[in-house]
Amino acid sequence: MVQQRSGLHWAGLTTALSVAAGLLLLAAGHAPAAAGDAFVTTPAKVGGNNAVAEPRWKSGRATVFWVGESETEDNDHIANHKSAWDAKWVEHFGGTDDPDDRCEFVPCGFKPKENPFYVALPYDDMEEDGRRKAVNTFIPWDKPGAKQSLLKNRWIAIRANNVTCYAQWQDVGPFEKDDADYVFGDASQPKNSKGEGAGIDLSPAVRDCLGVGDIAEVKWRHVEWHEVPNGPWKHTVTKRPGP
Repeated sequence: MVQQRSGLHWAGLTTALSVAAGLLLLAAGHAPAAAGDAFVTTPAKVGGNNAVAEPRWKSGRATVFWVGESETEDNDHIANHKSAWDAKWVEHFGGTDDPDDRCEFVPCGFKPKENPFYVALPYDDMEEDGRRKAVNTFIPWDKPGAKQSLLKNRWIAIRANNVTCYAQWQDVGPFEKDDADYVFGDASQPKNSKGEGAGIDLSPAVRDCLGVGDIAEVKWRHVEWHEVPNGPWKHTVTKRPGP
């Protein structure tokens, strides 16, 4: 949401105010923003009002999934005992990430060994045989010649109800695995037409952090590590590389 500021519209005052503002910025040790700096990123706070304008946010419906989820009709009989990039996901996580029995942002039964703040997005840079796809140049951080996934563990910001939370990309879905236009391109909606037509899956911790239900409308975007503020999503950071 772009924050609007009311301004004075008298031509005689506009120039004077601009010059004065520039002098004040310089006196405070801050250079005026460049012409292309249209947005400012403000670190988010859990439960806080983070309605600031930032570029590259995608809109989409979110559904909830979890490590150790059994196959059901709701998930098209796709179990989550393993992820697209971790054949022993439950073991490495430490157990089933029960979405109902919660103690703050973690399951009550155990302390996760990996980050409970995770998401799935519908693109996989790996082939079924373990090789990276031949074309991944649309991935902004792609490294030609890389042998392992460059998507696993990447950070994603998710926003709903003026609250922004952060999570690591740990699986592929919902339902799609080759929707590059939505994940990296200009497509405003995902290709997925199954179930709720969701474009992103949220872990129970992300769901609870945002204060949403099991189906919600959210905004999300890719972020770099240095953009991720301190919060519960940094208590346990997953570092296990992809295949």
